[in-house]
Amino acid sequence: MEIWISIDLMKGKIVRLIGGKPDKMIIYSNDPIQTALELQKKKINGLHVIDLDATLGLGNNLDVISQLVKQINIPIQVGGGLRSMEKIKKIFEIGAKRVIIGTGLLTGRINAFELLSYGTDRIVVALDHLNGKIVINGWREKLQLDLATALNNLYTQGFRLFLSTNVSRDGTLSGFNDNVIKNLKRKYLESMYVAGGISSINDLTILKNLGIKGIILGRAFYEGLLNIDDVLEVISNGCDKKNNSMS
Repeated sequence: MEIWISIDLMKGKIVRLIGGKPDKMIIYSNDPIQTALELQKKKINGLHVIDLDATLGLGNNLDVISQLVKQINIPIQVGGGLRSMEKIKKIFEIGAKRVIIGTGLLTGRINAFELLSYGTDRIVVALDHLNGKIVINGWREKLQLDLATALNNLYTQGFRLFLSTNVSRDGTLSGFNDNVIKNLKRKYLESMYVAGGISSINDLTILKNLGIKGIILGRAFYEGLLNIDDVLEVISNGCDKKNNSMS
């Protein structure tokens, strides 16, 4: 199970929006570069960088992201407001390992075939959900599309990396309790990163037992509820694959 640490950028700072709401913002660092330099010393798989200003149509943090990619030696995947091929191309040009795409793909503004031309290992499809229904446009618009159906459609098209965030739990430290995820088919779980509410060793054990590809840690890491050594211990220890997912 992979470990990625989230760097959510707003006005050049690392922040966390509780439940995705800008009026409920916690600032963790005024210096994203220095924070990232410290993070790369830890045994993590990479940095999950989200441009919240771009997501919400409030500008962008492209200069900061460019500096991160230049100065950090571990993989960086970038998302937030990438709703055109032009913007996606720009992120790849500055050297990001992967892009995270949600709204642009799900609304048809981005062509799936063109996107996949970069390689299935370089595209992460963000399937954020609220009570099992997909949300887009910075979590402000709810689609009549459930997570399982979206996964099936996208997997059939050729996508192989997904990120599912439980919007109601994101940044809340309320724990992982997502029956929508738990009931997904095994092949989807093995292709999926999970975020939202992860805050304890018990959460990590559940997620490992589900067989997911990786986790994105944010607030729980920054506030010391989970440290990387504890996370690595859970990952390295054997555990039974007990879950109700279908193969």
